[in-house]
Amino acid sequence: MIKFLVPVNFAPYTINAINYCSALAGKLQGEITLLYCYAKVVGEDNEVSENRINSREEAMAELEKLKNHILETTPHKDAITVTLKTIDGYPEDIISKFSLDYCPDLIVMGTKNRGETIKELLGSVTFDVIKKVVFPVMAVPNDYNLNLDKLTNILFVNDFENFEYTSLHKLVKLVGAFDTKIFNVQYFPHGKEKVDPKQIKDYIEYCNSTYRNQNIISDYIYGEDLITSSQEYIDNNHIDIMAITRRKRNIISQILHPSRTKKILFNAEIPTLFFHQ
Repeated sequence: MIKFLVPVNFAPYTINAINYCSALAGKLQGEITLLYCYAKVVGEDNEVSENRINSREEAMAELEKLKNHILETTPHKDAITVTLKTIDGYPEDIISKFSLDYCPDLIVMGTKNRGETIKELLGSVTFDVIKKVVFPVMAVPNDYNLNLDKLTNILFVNDFENFEYTSLHKLVKLVGAFDTKIFNVQYFPHGKEKVDPKQIKDYIEYCNSTYRNQNIISDYIYGEDLITSSQEYIDNNHIDIMAITRRKRNIISQILHPSRTKKILFNAEIPTLFFHQ
């Protein structure tokens, strides 16, 4: 059973994340834990007061409503278990600490509508969690309309210096129940000819032999600007989810820097999945 952790503050963008998560869990026979951090909402520091909870009892009552919503609206509800948790403390600290004990396969968090800064885009807590946790994090845009029939094309972009094995395995595990096509894309900033062809060949053969039942397309993107190249690929191939690995000192890590991240995510209308290594 796959374990999902969904931090919530009852704002619309976190409700959208819950809907996305419950749809995944229904397909994958998942366990969902809804986590509310009492004392500060999951969102911007100036979150509107209507999302503020006045007591732990009120928080638990609202979580019960969300649980009922999940069980009433998910087609495969018999395959889902939902647990509720409230913990005192600031969410950017509590979420990372709780995840170490819970060990989720995926943390699902909502993001706000497009803004002018990276904090407005991802929400300060969501961005902090992405930086702190060691588990995969799915950021679901507030205006994203969930359609499981559209969960078809997934872009997994990585760099030629560190061919991905662990993150790809986690991705296949998460989407294995769906009829998906994974575009396993290598990024070559200076062109494919600059890379050892045997290294590329061995990696492709490994993927094809290991994931025989998964439709994986090995492909490449070029150009000095990774962000522009990735966005063009997303547009040209009708990508539904983008997956990347956050690792220190690799080429891909540059898109997680606020000055670069906002360029690719400001206009993103699809969920982004962050792995960590």
